[in-house]
Amino acid sequence: MNRRVTPAVEKRAGEAVARPPSAERHAAPRMGMRQWMALHRRAARDAISRLAARKLATVMGLLLVGMALAMPLLLLTLSRNLDRLVAGLQSSGEIAMFLKPGLNATDAAAVAQKLRARGDVDAVELRSPADGLNELKSLPGFADAITAVGANPLPYLLLVRPRREADAAPLADELAGLADVDQVQHDSQWRDRLQRMLELMRRLALVSLALFGLAALLVVGNHVRVEVAMRREEISIVKLLGASDGFVRRPLLWSGFWMGAASAVLAVVIALLVRAYFAQPVRAFAASYESDFTLLGPDVAMMLTTLACGLLLGSFGAYVASTLQLASDRAT
Repeated sequence: MNRRVTPAVEKRAGEAVARPPSAERHAAPRMGMRQWMALHRRAARDAISRLAARKLATVMGLLLVGMALAMPLLLLTLSRNLDRLVAGLQSSGEIAMFLKPGLNATDAAAVAQKLRARGDVDAVELRSPADGLNELKSLPGFADAITAVGANPLPYLLLVRPRREADAAPLADELAGLADVDQVQHDSQWRDRLQRMLELMRRLALVSLALFGLAALLVVGNHVRVEVAMRREEISIVKLLGASDGFVRRPLLWSGFWMGAASAVLAVVIALLVRAYFAQPVRAFAASYESDFTLLGPDVAMMLTTLACGLLLGSFGAYVASTLQLASDRAT
């Protein structure tokens, strides 16, 4: 016996046919952790396969992002080495007083005797122009130049050692105002200049990190935008089946993640290669000044920071680019 189908039943059946199962329903929060991890593993493998399929575009993108991340890393590494160099330069505490060229030996000895009588001065060493000339001749490369000059142009020099290191700076300022003094030099001055230069380099590294980070963000974003445009038909079909933007965006986020990770590793490799290239010349230059200074590369903390920056920039760039592209496609 045939049963008559009522209009209400037909309506519900039509709605069931017209409403296909949602692809995103499989990724709902109610699903188990194992299924959720399986979806992400599948998306990660799909992202790697798509990056490998577009070899030229992927390699160019990795090189651009890697070099963008390598620049601030190199600046920070250079700042680290300069910090070690400045820390290794011990302050002698001596104040070099260059007397006026017209003073003779008697006048120079009188000035030295007056300084020895001061309570804030520990010792004074008098060096004649001949002593200074012999010291210059002992330095490599200066003997021929001094011979070509002929007459000795050096003045008398007084090396003043303060009784306390804290009094060195004010003592140097006071000695610079004496009538017989032509110029006063104290090593704290150039140490202060080096510290200011290091602070400037640190700020430059932070600014370069922001600028090159933005460039890396744009490169990753453009890569994801092109991938969305190439997969427009596939995305349209999946969305017709009920997939949400989050389901479509998942493999794109993994693409940005892998690009950021690979670019960060490439940046570290570039920094290590640059260090290896300059290590021997720097060692030879330091040895010429009887120093054992060696050039260091990026430490573990800097490498991990670079990796974290690459992952964040890649993931965030992919998220922004995919969201904007999907919104643009939905609007059209």
